[in-house]
Amino acid sequence: MTLEKEILKYEKKGFKVEQKRTLKHGVRFFLKKGRLFGEGVCLYYIDGDSNLDNLRECLKDYVRFYEEQGFDASDRGLLVFTGNLEEKLFKDLRKAMISDTDVRNTIKAISLGKEIIEKEIEKEESKRKIRKATKEVDVEIPKLENVIEKIKKFSPHKMPKKEKELENMLISYLSAFYPNIRTQMTYEKARIDAQLGKIGIEIKYQPSASELNRLYGQVDGYCKHLDKVIIVIGYEKSREDIESFQQRLRERNWLNNKVFVILIR
Repeated sequence: MTLEKEILKYEKKGFKVEQKRTLKHGVRFFLKKGRLFGEGVCLYYIDGDSNLDNLRECLKDYVRFYEEQGFDASDRGLLVFTGNLEEKLFKDLRKAMISDTDVRNTIKAISLGKEIIEKEIEKEESKRKIRKATKEVDVEIPKLENVIEKIKKFSPHKMPKKEKELENMLISYLSAFYPNIRTQMTYEKARIDAQLGKIGIEIKYQPSASELNRLYGQVDGYCKHLDKVIIVIGYEKSREDIESFQQRLRERNWLNNKVFVILIR
């Protein structure tokens, strides 16, 4: 099956291509049936295999397009590939990036003419067989550089209004890659937002100078129990306050050594 045949299926049902837009990693088609409040289909097309970049672009673009076009349960999104589709990665990212269940349920992915390859599922199945045979608990120890890379690639699908909202979005996103992520672990009478192995993750949203000062004290306690601490600051309120906070970490020889600061804008 080709893209043309896929579109033709909808044209036979009365849909027409209203819009075609080339994005960074794929092409988005908008097909509509009827006028005003007629049915709509947002089709994101990739000539090749799925990967993290084109999946994220598709899902983020679809949420925005869904809201702009006033889509509802009668409309739908299609993610179409000519190559291999890692279905588990798609489902995990869809769950992490689209918090609204109604929106999430309207988009699906299909592969044109090639078998869907679920590499991640195969790996997990292999791990389960090993655990069953050896009766050992499989605990994956994440690598710091991989966790940092994942966080740097995180992009909220909408502007959070408060810290808890940003925290939920980021943890949901990370859980797609690290199912064993733990949350709200207590150290030195302070709770760290998330933990992967011995890596702690603390999330702040537009922190004030006083909040950063309090955070510095919390980090001191976290460092006594954790190997590394990642501070994620969303939408900084004051660059000067952030630089002052980083300088204090630098003076302790913690910055980019034991403590890592990632800014989300």
